Amino acid sequence: MELFPLDWVWLGYSLSELDRYSGNIGMGEVTMRWRFWGMLGAMVCLGQEVSAQNTSPNVAPALGVVKWDRTVTIDAKEPRPANPQTNLPVVAPSNELPPADFAGAKDRNELFDPTGPLEQGQIWGGLDYLLWWMTPNAISGPELVTRGNWNDSAPGAVGQTNTVIVGPAPNINYGGFSGGKLTLGGWLDFDQSIGIEFTGILTEQRSWGAYYEGATLPANQIFTNPTKALLPYQGSNAIGQWSTASTLKQAGIVLPPINNYMLDSNLRMWSGDISGVANWGRTATQSLDVLFGFRQMQVQEGLSLKGQSAYYDSPNAQYVTQSGVDAIASTNGFYGAQLGAKISEQFGNLKLDVVTKFAMGATVQNINFTGSNTVTTLGGATTTPGYVYTQKSNLGLHNATRFAVLPDIMVKLGLPITENMHMGVGYSFMYLSSVARTGNQLDPYINAAANPAHPIANMGNDGIWAQGVMFSAEWKY
Repeated sequence: MELFPLDWVWLGYSLSELDRYSGNIGMGEVTMRWRFWGMLGAMVCLGQEVSAQNTSPNVAPALGVVKWDRTVTIDAKEPRPANPQTNLPVVAPSNELPPADFAGAKDRNELFDPTGPLEQGQIWGGLDYLLWWMTPNAISGPELVTRGNWNDSAPGAVGQTNTVIVGPAPNINYGGFSGGKLTLGGWLDFDQSIGIEFTGILTEQRSWGAYYEGATLPANQIFTNPTKALLPYQGSNAIGQWSTASTLKQAGIVLPPINNYMLDSNLRMWSGDISGVANWGRTATQSLDVLFGFRQMQVQEGLSLKGQSAYYDSPNAQYVTQSGVDAIASTNGFYGAQLGAKISEQFGNLKLDVVTKFAMGATVQNINFTGSNTVTTLGGATTTPGYVYTQKSNLGLHNATRFAVLPDIMVKLGLPITENMHMGVGYSFMYLSSVARTGNQLDPYINAAANPAHPIANMGNDGIWAQGVMFSAEWKY
C-alpha cells in the first residue's frame, strides 16, 4: 500500500493513515488543487505588477503598509514630475494684489521715527562751546566827555551853544562772548533712579574802549569832563546845573589845554551748580529727571576813565602836565538753592533735550572805587586821591546783599555720531535779577566838601541777562 502518493507529495501535502481510511481523501484532493491554482494565479498577477512598476521608473511607489506586532504606517512622498520645466500649471495673472500689512514695520533710518529705547548711560558728560551776548553796560549819562570852546565862560559845560557831547554812547555793548560749559554726571544705582550732576560755565573777558585825542581838535577846542555843581539840597532832591571839570580858565590860563581821554570797560561771568538727579519717569523714547541742588554765579565788571592834560601856566611861566584816573570795579556773587527739570525725547535719530532751572537766593554786591590825580610842575609832582568821579566821598569798598532769582533754560537738538557720542546745537538763556553795574556808579554831582557829600556809591538793583547759541558734544557710557 502506497502511503505517500506522488501527486500529494508534489503538492507538499501528506496524509496520515488515519486520513487515508477516514473517507476524507477525496475532499482533500479537490481542496488542494484549488489552493494550487489560486497560488499560481496570485504569483502571475504579482509578476505583472512588478513588471509594470519596472517599466515606470519615474513614478514613486504607492503607499505601503508593513505590519509587525505593532503597526507602523509610512507615507510616501508625492511623485515628482518627469521634467520640472514642463507640464507646470498655468495661472492667469491678476491685476489685484493682496493688501500689504506694514503694521509695526519701522525703518531705523527715518529721521523722526522712534528707533528704540532712549539711551541711558550710567555716567555722562558734555562739553559745549558758547557764543553769548550779555546786557550792555548802561552809562548814567552820555556826558562823560564833551567838546567845548575855550572862549566860553565854562568850556565844555552841558547846555552851552558851543558844547558837543562826544561820548560815550548810552550803552556799552561788549559784543559776543566766547565761553565753555562742562557737564559731568552719573547714576548712583544700577536702576538709574538717583544720581548727581555738576555743571560749570565760564566766559571770556570782553573789553570795550574809546579814545578822545585833543590834539586832533581845531583851534580853541578842547575835550573835558562835565559835572553838575550842587546847589543847596532841598530835602533829598539835589538841584544842580552843569559845569565843567576844567577850572583852568578861572585860574588865568590863556591858551587852551590839550586834553586826552580814554574810556574802557570789561565784563566777564562764570557759574557753577551741583544737583541731585531723581528720575521721575522713563519710557522707550522719553525721560524726565528732577534736579535739586545749589547754584552759584559771579559777574565781574570794570570801568575806568583816564585823562591827560598839558598846558602852559602863563601866570607862573611854566608848563604843567596832569594825569588822572577814575576806576570802578564791581563783583556780584549769587548764591542760592536750585530746583529744575531735565526732559529728553528721542525722535528717530534726533534727540531733544530741554533743561530748566530756577534758583532763589541772594547777591552779594561789592563795588570798589579807586582814583588819583597827579600834577607835575617845575616844583615836582603832586598826587592826590580822586580824579573826576572818584572823591573822598566814595573812594574805597562798598557792599550790599540783595535778594535775587536766577532762571536758566537750555534747549538742545542732537544727532548720534557714534554709539556713545552725540553732537548737537542749542540755545540757552539765563537772567540774574540783582547786580551792581559799573555804569550806574558815575555820579555827576560833585560836592565832596559839602554835606551830604557827593559823588556816592550807587548800590543798584539792576539785572543782567546772558543768552546765545551753543555747539555741544556729549557722551554716555
